[in-house]
Amino acid sequence: MAVKSEHPEGQRRSQAERSATTRAALVRAARELFARDGYAATGREAIVERAGVTRGALYHHFADKEALFRSVFEEIEAEVMAHSAEAAMAVAPEDPLGQLRAGSLAYLDIALDPAVQRVCLLDAPAVLSPAIRQEVLEASAVGLVREVLSAGMDAGAVRRQPLDPLTHLLLAALHEAALYVARSGDQAAARAEVGTTVEHLIDGLSAPAAR
Repeated sequence: MAVKSEHPEGQRRSQAERSATTRAALVRAARELFARDGYAATGREAIVERAGVTRGALYHHFADKEALFRSVFEEIEAEVMAHSAEAAMAVAPEDPLGQLRAGSLAYLDIALDPAVQRVCLLDAPAVLSPAIRQEVLEASAVGLVREVLSAGMDAGAVRRQPLDPLTHLLLAALHEAALYVARSGDQAAARAEVGTTVEHLIDGLSAPAAR
């Protein structure tokens, strides 16, 4: 009796799993090297060697080094926002300004991480176009901040004003605060200073009746 061959569906699943494993290895290796050495100083050969794959595998999954950098950037940004969201959601829903404050300070804290500083704050503006960075920001951060601000306005805790401009201005302020820390010679002191400034900024959003 002839032995039945492996089901095609199982073959496709196995191939997909191997492909996903290879892609994950490339992103992990690139993340480590980009964080340590920076984008410009990281060569493709170093990435594939660290990942334990061939150069052909790199180009199978990514069009070029910039595309790989974008994947690393997206991964780290998602982690940053998950950390910030967790801190925000630990505050009671009836305190939207408290949620905003906790999430913002958590963002400043995780932005002390060397990988966040190098990849997201220092290299991303030089490597990725403003349109790409905005697209990633829209996917990771904008919706969360907009939701908290909207809830605060509905609850009468946040002064009512155009929501989208406020969302983007607040995110820009947080990014600049984190960048200020990353460029400082004394990051601990800089983090304390900008933390106080960000808290004052958020307090200033409160509606007059809530003060």
